[in-house]
Amino acid sequence: MGNYKSAAELKGIAKEQSLGKYGTLIGANVLIFAIQLLVSGITTVSTSGSIIIVIINNLISLIVNILLGLLMSGKAYLYMNLLYSQPVATSDIFFGFRQQPQKAVVIQSVFVLVDFLVSIPAQIFMILYINKPSSNLMAAMIFALALGIIINVYISLVYSQSYFILHDFPDRSAKEILATSRRLMQGNKFRLFYLNVSFLPLYILGCIAMFVPLLWIGVYRYATSCAFYQDLIAVAGQER
Repeated sequence: MGNYKSAAELKGIAKEQSLGKYGTLIGANVLIFAIQLLVSGITTVSTSGSIIIVIINNLISLIVNILLGLLMSGKAYLYMNLLYSQPVATSDIFFGFRQQPQKAVVIQSVFVLVDFLVSIPAQIFMILYINKPSSNLMAAMIFALALGIIINVYISLVYSQSYFILHDFPDRSAKEILATSRRLMQGNKFRLFYLNVSFLPLYILGCIAMFVPLLWIGVYRYATSCAFYQDLIAVAGQER
C-alpha cells in the first residue's frame, strides 16, 4: 500500500494552491453551471408525465450531457493548472473543445450512459405509480432509485480520474485512459468516497448561510479532488 497523503493534507494543498485565485475559479464554476442550466432549459421538450415525452426528454438529455463532457474536460484542465502552479484563467474551461474533444466525449459517455441505464427502472416504476398508486410500486421505485445511486457512485469513483489522466497523458486512447483510472482507483475508492463525504458538513453550512459559501466550497472540493489525483500519480510512480 502506498504512502498516500491524508484527507487533511490534500485539503491543505488545495487551500494553498487556491489562494489569490478564488475569483477566477469561482467564475469558471459559475460559468459552467450557467451553461449547463441554459442548455438544460433549452433542450427540455415538456414536463408532461407521458411515456413518449419522458423518452424524448431522456434522449435529448443523454446527447447534451455527453457533449457537456467537453466542459468537464476543461474544468479538469483548469484545476490541473492550479495544482501544478501554472497560470489559470476562466477561459480554460473551454480547453476541452480544442484538446482531445473526442476522448472527452467517450469518457463522459461512460458516466452519462450508466446514469441513464440505472435510472430507467425507477422512472418506469414512477410512471406506473403515477397512473396507479400502490405501496408495492412505491417500494419498488425507492429500491430501484437506491440501487441506481449505489451503481452511479461506484462507477463515478472507478473512473473519477479519467479527465485528469486525459490531460496528463494526452497520447493515450480513451480506452487506455479509462483503464488507467480503474487501475489507479484499485484500493482507493473508499479513500475518495470518504474525501467527498468529508465536505458534507461544509455544504450543509453553506446551504444554511444562504448558499453563497457554496461558491467557495465547490472550488475547495474540486481542487482537493485534483490534489487526490496528483497524490495517486506520485505514489504510482514510486511503486514502479
